Amino acid sequence: MPKEISNSRLVSSSVNILFSVFILATNLEALAGINVTANASANSVFQDINSEENGTFSFTTLSVNPNVNISYQSRTLNGLWQGKLTHLERDRNDASREDTYGEYSYSANWNPFDELLVFQVSGALNYQNAQAGNFLVSDFLTNSDALAKTRSNRIGVTSTISQGDWIRGTGQASYSDVASERNALNNGFALNNDSYQLSGTLTNGDEAKYLIWNLTGSFQSTDRAQANQGAFISRNASGFVDIHFLPNWAVRVTGTHEGNQVSARNDTSNLVREFDSYGVGITYRQSTNRFISLTANTTNSDLEDDDNETFVGLDAQWALSTRTQISATYGRRFFGETASANISYNSKYFRTAFGYSEDVTNVSRLLANPENLGVFVCPANSLTIASCFQPNSLSYIPNADEQFVQLTTQNLEFNDNVIIRKSSNFQIGYNFSRVTIGMSLRYSEDDALDQDRLTRTYSLGSTLVYRLGSYTNINASVNYADIAQRSETIEGGNSENWNASLGLERAFGRALAATLDLNYIDRSGDLINGGGGGNGAFGANYTDRRLTLGITYTFD
Repeated sequence: MPKEISNSRLVSSSVNILFSVFILATNLEALAGINVTANASANSVFQDINSEENGTFSFTTLSVNPNVNISYQSRTLNGLWQGKLTHLERDRNDASREDTYGEYSYSANWNPFDELLVFQVSGALNYQNAQAGNFLVSDFLTNSDALAKTRSNRIGVTSTISQGDWIRGTGQASYSDVASERNALNNGFALNNDSYQLSGTLTNGDEAKYLIWNLTGSFQSTDRAQANQGAFISRNASGFVDIHFLPNWAVRVTGTHEGNQVSARNDTSNLVREFDSYGVGITYRQSTNRFISLTANTTNSDLEDDDNETFVGLDAQWALSTRTQISATYGRRFFGETASANISYNSKYFRTAFGYSEDVTNVSRLLANPENLGVFVCPANSLTIASCFQPNSLSYIPNADEQFVQLTTQNLEFNDNVIIRKSSNFQIGYNFSRVTIGMSLRYSEDDALDQDRLTRTYSLGSTLVYRLGSYTNINASVNYADIAQRSETIEGGNSENWNASLGLERAFGRALAATLDLNYIDRSGDLINGGGGGNGAFGANYTDRRLTLGITYTFD
């Protein structure tokens, strides 16, 4: 793929240049900020698989996994690079096989002029499940041929003016590229897309008392050349003005614009969507982060059914305390009623985060800008949440060698369809004394605009760490997903997937640890993935039972 190679070289060169500038911009004494950690593990895995389509068989696998983490932190620069290698030697009565998988991820932020100019780079190469029905049940040991090698890179710059007396604002420009290989079963879709994005916000400063206003806009273009489907372009703008007539009361005037289109196609008319709304209402405001606004609105749409419609809009943000924040919106877009919400709570031992959103997007955009509502902060070399902690505030910023970790990931099926995605994500974390508990509830609905195809996923994830003593932990997790796909043109179906584990971890000093794990994986249903022929080596209905003995050595 010449385009993929060209984009990869372009992004790699940009990243190398940025890192070179970072190093030149710091003095030699700052090199003391570099921190390198590594660990290596060896595991012996015994698998017993019962497949409805292929019968019963067993595997014995030797797994060797070295990991390296390099972080750097100074006053103006912080960055993290993580590399992982997984080597498998599998033995079966009638066949043997060796596989090696290399993965990495990186992120860096450089702010040479504080918030006035901040450069960001991030990216990863990893193997991801590319088919909705195999969510939670595909890894290097089970259905590895259903994984797609995926690479993403992003480079951006942000400028913020937050101290203006009368006007404040922030602006961002970014470029990202996402590419994946078609999986070994030749199912699914190979991505190869570039995205360009501009966004900005202007708002009033502290001196504004009687006229509170906000303007927000964004533009994003995603090239979908891999499927010869043309560029996917999105435009969004919104604004409001609150004119105060009493200390806490104001008249609000508001307006929004949204445009989504696909260029360079003969049938673009069914994908062009433009929608405007404007309205007036009332706002009750106590402070910057405590207000509720209700408006009566009228629509202007290129779709006759949505034109000249009236609706009630809601815009609310309320900080109940320094530990609890709530925000919500309700309105209308070209696809009907729409809402969003964010709720977060933080205490010394307990942290929750909830988010709900509705967006017009595609898989490449979701991969380039992944959502992270993680409630645990974990060291870069962490293997379980036993070494993680709860941050002490809602605004906690991780150090260079730390990262927010959420328990489950989003379920995506690789394709270039433009989708209306409605998703919610609820994360819970508790950490006190001997017990660390994490739970995750997710929902997503992907409605393809250019196909009659709907994919819906309900998922639940939970994990528990119980410390028996200073050197011994019991680890347990249960993950469940219910996936349904409906289409008049592609065969649909349902799948219920389970992935559960129970393990014992024993440390011998600071560097050496031994583990014993039991795993249970179950896939059942009639959902066939990817528009191709099959669900992997084990079919659509199977169970996988594993016993894993492992040893890990950590290098500080």
